[in-house]
Amino acid sequence: MHSSFITWYPYCRRSDAIAEALGGESHLIHYLSFKKPLYAPVKYVMQTIVTIARLWRDAPEMVIVAVPPIFAALPVLAYARLRGIRCFIDAHTGVFTHKRWRWLEPLHRAVFRAADGVIVTGEHLKGVAESWGARALIIGDVPVELPAGSPPTPCSGARVVVINTFSVDEPIEEVLNAASQLPDVKFFITGDTQYAQPDWITERPGNVCYTGFVSEDEYAGLLHAADLIVVLTTDDHTMQRGGYEAMSLGKPLVTSDWGILRETFSRGTVHVENTAAEIARGIEKALADQSRLEYEMAALKTERAVLFRERLNDMLSSAGFEPLAAQAHGSTNS
Repeated sequence: MHSSFITWYPYCRRSDAIAEALGGESHLIHYLSFKKPLYAPVKYVMQTIVTIARLWRDAPEMVIVAVPPIFAALPVLAYARLRGIRCFIDAHTGVFTHKRWRWLEPLHRAVFRAADGVIVTGEHLKGVAESWGARALIIGDVPVELPAGSPPTPCSGARVVVINTFSVDEPIEEVLNAASQLPDVKFFITGDTQYAQPDWITERPGNVCYTGFVSEDEYAGLLHAADLIVVLTTDDHTMQRGGYEAMSLGKPLVTSDWGILRETFSRGTVHVENTAAEIARGIEKALADQSRLEYEMAALKTERAVLFRERLNDMLSSAGFEPLAAQAHGSTNS
């Protein structure tokens, strides 16, 4: 079974990981500036043309498309119906929770109902999608394997990496205030600083370093060198990609105290409220228990990898394809 995964982002490890697990191709299709709505009408036209061309060239038997934006799903769904193949939508949390997409809810509902299935990250969003008449299934965290990368410059004290993109749901001010309470800890905050508020840069504590948007090699090296990884969100029902990057490396994690994150990162993790005091407390606790949390996270990685494979097989079964285990033993039927 040959599959394609279409994503209208310049990067998406979730799409890459799912495509790789299925033995398919991940197509990251993006032009012009990212997160700049002014360019959307032009780049959506360009991306639609390239999407159709890629699918026509690949001729997949199944296609998955990430949303938002919902407009990415329109050419993919049209192609799938024309060719008589299965089409699944990987619905990121923002589709359901962010105000910027709320005006498109009628289109979301219609497209989700037309797809063969909608992939969501947890039970709550599954219920929402099903209330819209969609066939929903859960694929939450996805396993990733990061290369060793280039080691960063050595630093004194504990190295805490804050995986961040300067999105509206990331409590960066609270992280900076927490850092000011832990002067002996070195904080490395990722993300393209062009999206940061100016005072976050000019008034940062002395133990905070912004990495900027780094290469894959530098990013992997930074995470490998971390004593602790911090990934936070103010939005409930949001899965943390950075969390499963921490899991993949067996690194202790500090993340927000939401139900879906407690369920997914049930071990090797300290869950905190999104306040400076709680973030600082959680980091201190995780560093003190680093060895135990590393051991727990390694065990959790194995457990969640099994669950990920089971849920991929549920999707394949619903589409009429053989499960991955059967394919791995040499079966080529689909």
